[in-house]
Amino acid sequence: MNESPEDTVKVRANSPGKYPILIVELPDGGLRTAYFETGYDPERGKTVGEDWLRENAIGRHSFVAVDPPAEVPASALEGYVRRELLGEE
Repeated sequence: MNESPEDTVKVRANSPGKYPILIVELPDGGLRTAYFETGYDPERGKTVGEDWLRENAIGRHSFVAVDPPAEVPASALEGYVRRELLGEE
């Protein structure tokens, strides 16, 4: 499958645990959550802002910032979680 730049998101933060939540930056610059329950589909996530990311996700809820952000095709977010966060093959 050939991904276009419009299909690539930046993983900005993730929550620890068995079912990590991702905060991804969309190509238009907006931020969304991506959940295990939705197959990490950003279109089915909640829109959030930079302040929420810093103050709530990272500041209060133990999310880990991804710095520099990981650029991942949106369709490959589930594989990214399995490989990079859960250590699965």
